Amino acid sequence: MAEATAHDSAPGEQTIAINQGADLFVESMNANGVDYLFINSGTDTFPIQESMARYISEGRRVPQTILCLDEQMGMSAAHGYFMISGRPQVLLVHVDSGTLNVGGALHNAQRGRIGIVFCAGRAPYTFDGEMRGTRNISIHWMQEQIDQAAGVRGFAKWDYEVRRPENLQQVMQRAFQIAGSEPCGPAYVTLPREVLMADMETAIMPSVARHSSVVTPQADAESLAEAAAILAAAERPFIIAGQAGRHPRIVPHLVELAELLGAPVTADPVRVSFPSTHPLAAGGAGAARYLPDADAILIVDSDVPYIPSVVRPRPDAKIIWIDQDPVKESIPLWVFPADYLIQADSSKAIPALTFDVRQQMSPAQSRAAEARREAIGEAHGQARQEREQLALSKAGTSPIAPEWLAYCIGKVLSEDDIVLNETVTNGAAVGAYVPRTNPGTLFGAGGSSLGWSLGAAFGAKLAAPDRRVAALVGDGAFVYGCPTSAYWAADKYEAPFLTVIFNNQIHNAPKSALLGGYPDGYAQQTGNFLGMEIFPSPEYHLIAQSCRAYGEKVEDPAEVEPALRRAVERVDAGQSALLDVRLARP
Repeated sequence: MAEATAHDSAPGEQTIAINQGADLFVESMNANGVDYLFINSGTDTFPIQESMARYISEGRRVPQTILCLDEQMGMSAAHGYFMISGRPQVLLVHVDSGTLNVGGALHNAQRGRIGIVFCAGRAPYTFDGEMRGTRNISIHWMQEQIDQAAGVRGFAKWDYEVRRPENLQQVMQRAFQIAGSEPCGPAYVTLPREVLMADMETAIMPSVARHSSVVTPQADAESLAEAAAILAAAERPFIIAGQAGRHPRIVPHLVELAELLGAPVTADPVRVSFPSTHPLAAGGAGAARYLPDADAILIVDSDVPYIPSVVRPRPDAKIIWIDQDPVKESIPLWVFPADYLIQADSSKAIPALTFDVRQQMSPAQSRAAEARREAIGEAHGQARQEREQLALSKAGTSPIAPEWLAYCIGKVLSEDDIVLNETVTNGAAVGAYVPRTNPGTLFGAGGSSLGWSLGAAFGAKLAAPDRRVAALVGDGAFVYGCPTSAYWAADKYEAPFLTVIFNNQIHNAPKSALLGGYPDGYAQQTGNFLGMEIFPSPEYHLIAQSCRAYGEKVEDPAEVEPALRRAVERVDAGQSALLDVRLARP
């Protein structure tokens, strides 16, 4: 049998000198431009920490290490950094327990299309001193699972366990490639201690440029032309923009297309996919209002464009769907009709579609679109005036009304501030009164696991240190968000952000669900909503103060705007701030 030989170096490859396998982990982070290693360490991660300490002592670059006192907060912080920067960072946790403690934050990263290289140690393979890194404490037996990755496999795009130190760098490069390729998502890598501690002298680093993210697809030209003809001829066109704003450059093209068609637009509250103040912006209730009568519907980058049991398109409506992930393979039961289901990068397809529509529209169709645009804009303008009057009418209401709180937030925050919305059942008020016109100024989790916004706000501030970041959050979601971990990190790493708690002292989403299923049930008749009320409320502002953040409880409606301005001043001066605003209990 012929003896294996080392391959010749390929373009971009580099042979480097190293001491141990863990050095390759550090080198991979450096090669991929990682700024932050979010870490919650254990007895399995120390070889990496030792390598980084040696690199620092030798004056060599390493990512900044961010200690996350809770793993879920660490995943949310990496989430927040990616949603601003578009560059995957690394989360490192300890074995099975740290992996599972990431919890629902992994679901949010999956559904939010967030690229993260998610790494965990693994219980050592050996136990009798055969290799460096062998088992030496009792928990190494308890921490070994039959399949550690099984708990996250349904949520990650890819998972792999490194088995040999010689290809650790190649595994890591594969993880970065998959995490950063559209649709982006987490890639999970497990790292046995023996691999990290293995003695090494040299290794070949792969070329990042030759193992990078994929080039996203353009739409089929013939399908776009046919779709354009349908939209141009439509009498009642409607656009569901979904999460298209993940690509900020798409927003002006969607505006141009909507104006060209005279089509109302609704979007998910996860990104600014369409300016909320535009005359054609239909808001969160747009699907219920426009979908049933629309004769042509354009859906872009949406997981759930409407709820079929509540509202659905008319049977003869023509539906055009443009999406990077058009069949949602990771959602087992997903059944939505489409006449044209086009797999494409929407930021490339929408400009081309807009061009085709403009080319195909007749003068009569353009005149009809202009009339629609004026009529819809007038109706939406009237609705905005009515919403403003509603908020002002509640300026003196006590307890504080969510409409008044959201209205005041809209007055205090600037149009360039980054707003993270996790207010759940008060999300409609935020959407109505906190205008967002610029792409990249509004974010939601993308998934449904609460506790995202505090860690994500910290990560967003790391990615945009010169921007003001505000987390708007319900009281239940605030507790889930590991506030001690988030505020401690914000203080230690000088990444201050504003938090406003919409504190209605109840898990209101479960209450709403119960009332929907049993509108005349015993809970409604007796007022006994078991396991839902968070009353009496904890003093949340004291949690912030314990981590050297500014904290204030607000109960007087007249103090809402002044308190917001005080809090913003603290954030701008470099101190995180929290306002616990006590709302009426629903």
